[in-house]
This record gives sequence, C-alpha cells and structure tokens, in this order.
Amino acid sequence: MKKVFIILTGVIFVFSTTGMALGQEKANPGKSGEAVKPAEPAKAAESAKVEAPKPEGAKSGEAKKEPSPKPVQYRMGGVVTAIDAAGKNITIKQDQVKRERIVTLKMGQRTAKELTNIKVGDAVNVWVSGKMITALEKVF
Repeated sequence: MKKVFIILTGVIFVFSTTGMALGQEKANPGKSGEAVKPAEPAKAAESAKVEAPKPEGAKSGEAKKEPSPKPVQYRMGGVVTAIDAAGKNITIKQDQVKRERIVTLKMGQRTAKELTNIKVGDAVNVWVSGKMITALEKVF
C-alpha cells in the first residue's frame, strides 16, 4: 500500500511540474531569439484621438440633463408651533436628544382638510415627501 501511495504522489508531482512548463506561451513563435518590438508611438497617438460619435440633437458644450430623483419620503413627529391656514403651511418643532429642529412644511389638498382638527401645541405625526405633507395624524 505504501508503494502505491509513493508512486501516485510521484506521478502527481511530475504532472504538476510539466503542466506549468507546457502552459507557457512563447512571446514570438516564429523568432524565439528576438525581443518583441513595442508598437510605434505615432499609431498609438492616432488611435487615442478618435472620438466617439455624438448622439443626435446634442450640441457641443451642452450636457445632457438627467431627470431629477424622486423626493425622499419619510415620517417625522413633533409639536405644532404655528399654523397658516390661508397659505396651507404648518410649522412643527422636533425635540431630539442632541438637537432641536423647527420645520415649516406645505400642506397638500387632502391634508388641508385635516388642518381644522389641529391646534397649536398638538403633537402630530406627519408623512413628508420633499417639503409637502402627504399624511397627517394627530397623536394627542
């Protein structure tokens, strides 16, 4: 059993060393003694000057405008400090551990109807998209 293991290990060693030698590519198969010449710099410079074709309707110097991303939607809560029913604005004060924040937001058509139930000093939860309130809920 030891002889089989030694012979098998020897065969694996021989195949592993010859496999690396056979896997090497020759730099120049026709002329093994000469070094490979680098490409001429003039040809490389000409190929670098080729510009990609411009899309139709694009003027030079004018950047293509990307569509603006959708406004971020989030929930915030706080105490109402001011209400402007005519301008459909509401000011909310948030007290946080490290900072205090006062935010003025615009009301949408649906949330403006709920403005009659809200008074200064009420705690509210609001769902905001950009600077527009999408939903309003009175906490207490």
